[in-house]
Amino acid sequence: MFRDSVLAGPVLRRGVTALAVAAAATMFVGTAATAEPAAVVGEVSADSVAAARAQAIGTTVTVVGTATTPSGVFESSFYDKGFGLQSGNSGIYISDPNNSGIALGDQVQVTGVLADQEGLLVVRPTAIEVIGTTTQISPARLPLNAIGEGSEGRLVTVSGIVSGPVVDDLPYGHKILVSGVDGNTVIFVNTQTGIDVDAIAVGRPITVTGFSGQYASTYEVLPRSEADVQQGFTGSLSFGS
Repeated sequence: MFRDSVLAGPVLRRGVTALAVAAAATMFVGTAATAEPAAVVGEVSADSVAAARAQAIGTTVTVVGTATTPSGVFESSFYDKGFGLQSGNSGIYISDPNNSGIALGDQVQVTGVLADQEGLLVVRPTAIEVIGTTTQISPARLPLNAIGEGSEGRLVTVSGIVSGPVVDDLPYGHKILVSGVDGNTVIFVNTQTGIDVDAIAVGRPITVTGFSGQYASTYEVLPRSEADVQQGFTGSLSFGS
């Protein structure tokens, strides 16, 4: 079952009080100014993101990877101006309270503490450094039933049939249930993306590229821009794959 039934109508996505948000913000005040410099790139393993994901919550890690989402594009539901970071087949979300101006394809080194953010594994940074630019990460084409803990943090592409009306979850965004022969998953469209959800119709095929995330017990794909949402099946994907 999905956390909030698509048939139940609009519901609030995030049960976070203003006090909790303020408290979280207070944790980050002055962090960037007082943080120790990140370790040099040569001291970080090539599979640093995969290694970090294997560590316990509360562990301080240093990761290097390529930005798969720009800073702040998921702010309405993640409550920060963070970004996705990926190296090889492993990705993670950097829960940045500040706007570091990270762009797609930036190579970024981050030092911070692992935390659980409503089920999503994140790094809460003490130091962020852009160390170069590189080719953007290509999304992994996955079946709908592969969106889960194993895909979390990665850039993915899924395809299926829109199986319910778009759910208004404002001010956080909109939810779309996509189904196929191999299961279903939720597409969550954040308000910052500017994606026109009015063009998404029940019963029509859709292909979506986005960050593989999690909220509570629900795994989601979060597109970054209008270009990430394509009507119909695209590429080599077959029905529901």
